[in-house]
Amino acid sequence: MCELLWSDPQPLPGRGPSKRGVGLSFGGDVTKRFLQENNLDLVVRSHEVKDEGYEIEHNGKLITVFSAPNYCDQMGNKGAFIRFKAPDLKPDIVTFSAVAHPDVKPMAYANNFLRMFQ
Repeated sequence: MCELLWSDPQPLPGRGPSKRGVGLSFGGDVTKRFLQENNLDLVVRSHEVKDEGYEIEHNGKLITVFSAPNYCDQMGNKGAFIRFKAPDLKPDIVTFSAVAHPDVKPMAYANNFLRMFQ
């Protein structure tokens, strides 16, 4: 499970150590073989910040999508999500920017929720 979560694409073929220190880096040849062996057309992954909210790699066969804009209030990245629309189910990538969030104290909503049961 760790390799699924923490492995990242790389431009070079093959596999190698990950810059994260856990998981692997893998090339387009690895993606192609995985898709063929599992009768799939596309790998959609996440868990990696992308400046534009997404990145298409490995000859269009791998898409990284990251839905948290301005990650940790400091990265300045866009967020994105993917829709697969019928009938062809081609990926439709939608990007969005961060908006200001209210200054809410930690656990403020949780405290109000808990009061409902008192």
